[in-house]
Amino acid sequence: MFPEQAKSVMRYLGCPCEYFPRGTEIGTVVDAYRSALSKEKCTPLLIAVESHMFFDEGCSSDFQKEVFAAPKIDPEWFKKTRETHDRDFCYEPSEIIGEMSGGRARTEFSAIIDYGIQKTWDVVLAKIPTENPWEVFAWLPFGGWNDCPSNGVMLWVGKYWYEKYGAVPAVISGSVLEFTAPRVPKEKAFGLAEEHFAFCPDNVLQNVGTIGRLADELTKSTVWYFRWD
Repeated sequence: MFPEQAKSVMRYLGCPCEYFPRGTEIGTVVDAYRSALSKEKCTPLLIAVESHMFFDEGCSSDFQKEVFAAPKIDPEWFKKTRETHDRDFCYEPSEIIGEMSGGRARTEFSAIIDYGIQKTWDVVLAKIPTENPWEVFAWLPFGGWNDCPSNGVMLWVGKYWYEKYGAVPAVISGSVLEFTAPRVPKEKAFGLAEEHFAFCPDNVLQNVGTIGRLADELTKSTVWYFRWD
């Protein structure tokens, strides 16, 4: 039986979807994602369904136009946003730099896993009919709360990272966004980690602790992880 939240997600998106109930083997879901990624003319997205996910009746063209109309992102956006964080958050900028060491390797999707049972949450695999992967942010009512960027910012940041690093949005939950991406060369990792910090300060302030450690993580990882509280 589909939970009502999963039904509302699929009804909202209005695109081909597969549903995997809580307790599905992780490999089954990941294999389905990879198959869709390689075979279908779409952007597959894994949605870890949470209790508060009740979307409205459908993704409207007005919503999509509004997202695409948002100002485009360039490197200056990351710089200005970082400067805003330095003013608004309670930390000394020098204290969060750190050395480029001690990062973990992220190679698995975290948001779909119920770690209590080492299997999945309720998951919807949505096959979103986009020409470009970053356009999924014009389909999803994800973002715009607390320090989480708006859909428009996510769309243009996603485009920027796709073109520069090959990053592809792959998973969302109520508060988590994950991309797949190639491992980043050491010479580019620190600059990218600073961009990640601008996009999601919680990644550093509540998770890895320093930008340097995050940079080291990016040299080892094929999954980029973002979580907003």
